[in-house]
Amino acid sequence: RGDIQFIKKDNSRLSAINYIDLEDYIKGILYHEASHYWPEEALKAQAIVCRTYAVYQMQENAFKDYDVTSDIYSQVYGGRTSERYRTNKAVDETRGKILTYQDKVFSAYYHATCGGHTEDASLLWSIDILSLKGVPCNFCQDSPHFRWHSVLSQDEIKDALIKSGYANSGNIKDIVILARDASGRITDLQILTDKKDIKISAKDFRNILGPNVIRSTNFKVNVVNHDVVFEGYGWGHGVGLCQWGAYFMAKQGSTYEQILKYYYPQSDVKTIGF
Repeated sequence: RGDIQFIKKDNSRLSAINYIDLEDYIKGILYHEASHYWPEEALKAQAIVCRTYAVYQMQENAFKDYDVTSDIYSQVYGGRTSERYRTNKAVDETRGKILTYQDKVFSAYYHATCGGHTEDASLLWSIDILSLKGVPCNFCQDSPHFRWHSVLSQDEIKDALIKSGYANSGNIKDIVILARDASGRITDLQILTDKKDIKISAKDFRNILGPNVIRSTNFKVNVVNHDVVFEGYGWGHGVGLCQWGAYFMAKQGSTYEQILKYYYPQSDVKTIGF
């Protein structure tokens, strides 16, 4: 949907930019962010969160050639072929609705499963508002992503660290958790080796090994011979809406307003026009 503009860059490459109506954009991403079989109120909540994120990015990137990308670094956009009746219905029934905090739009982050408590956004990014401080969540316990388990060899971890700029530090003797935050997530850890110890933030450690391998920073870790065993809770950065929590809240009868008020305390739903 919409129009395409091609921009020639200085390196003779082309940028392809899709100019699209905001509501059509939300229809093109909602199917990728939540199953179209999910309860209607959960889909409405997700539509409002996705729209809020998009509007915030429009403001932040006003002087760039585009507002968002079409991948996981913004929101996954599939275009017209990703539209479904139930997700389109959720978009239409929440048309123009976004979240605000003190009358200002904010970056309404979301993730698959929080694992028991959502995260304080200020611990990850430069945003510090009450709506993104984190809340306890007892709704996602039956999520398929509530618990996870991963085993990596020492060589896999060493190779990943070297590729990220860390010197070859030898064999891993142990990985020590230095601190956890109020949500139970690890903030920093130390990798003990037979050459040089490495102190690293859990956020960087997860990104280096892969966010689909280390699914969250809420984990326990043990070195077993030549392997490192991780056992954790949740999937994603943990900030904002817990999608599986929203699913189970909707199944229990919560409205989209109640879902959003729970995961984004002191926020308001407002309608904008374009």
